[in-house]
Amino acid sequence: MGMRVVEFDTIKFLAFRFTTGFIVLSLLLIFGFQMVNYKGKPFFLILLCGALNPLTSQIFETSATTHAPTSQIAVFHSLSPIFIIILSIFINSEYPTKRQVFFMLVSILGLLFINLVGGQMYGSTTLGLILVLGMCLAISVHRVVVRRTTGSFTAFEIIYVTTGMGALGFSSTTLLTYATQGQLNTFFYGLWTFDFIVSILYMGIISCVIAHLCLTYANAHLPPAVFISTGKAASIISILVGIFILGEVLRPVDIVGMIITLLGAIGMSLSYNASASNRFRTKEKET
Repeated sequence: MGMRVVEFDTIKFLAFRFTTGFIVLSLLLIFGFQMVNYKGKPFFLILLCGALNPLTSQIFETSATTHAPTSQIAVFHSLSPIFIIILSIFINSEYPTKRQVFFMLVSILGLLFINLVGGQMYGSTTLGLILVLGMCLAISVHRVVVRRTTGSFTAFEIIYVTTGMGALGFSSTTLLTYATQGQLNTFFYGLWTFDFIVSILYMGIISCVIAHLCLTYANAHLPPAVFISTGKAASIISILVGIFILGEVLRPVDIVGMIITLLGAIGMSLSYNASASNRFRTKEKET
């Protein structure tokens, strides 16, 4: 909805989104609701997190919405668990249990079933598929790096810097583009619409701030396989949103695939072992 208002200008949309999120996070600091402490900590890890997400993955993801349907973007998220598990083994030396692997594969099977049995990559383009795959790779590496970073930083400390990187990077890029084209005076034209304001408030506050804080905290406290498969419920929500808000098509195979995915997510959540949930955090940082 928001991309339509800015005429599918990805960088401009992301600039408003992350600037809104950064303002909200800064207000939480100013009024004492949160505190940060970066002294003596491996700050380069946060910079790496920000480079992967939002600076890389968000460009892929937001651009993909123009070239692929929302439901298909959700389906291709099913590739992320495979990448994350492999990367977790090589980077963080975290090995999933057989039970976790089984239920993770069930949830992945549900999402793949939607596309494979459907018989076609409906509504997408070659560029759309490339963008979605790039998004999956960037997010996968980001999830693994964030998990290691939570050993030294709180969720808020990570999100504050990465959101600020997004705000600075996307805002400076889009303003420079408008300035070089001599159109800086038209930057805010047409933006005071209901669709755009709702889109930015939702994406900037609920997504950038609340959802990312929840994701980072969960990533720190849950085993990778549990975190990934439980999060597959978001893919089902994305499919339903695409159907009921954007008017995309719901097929019988979509229903079957969503049921299989939910069964895998439920089984994975039941295999959660709190005592082994995080090998990087030596003490509780968040309250």
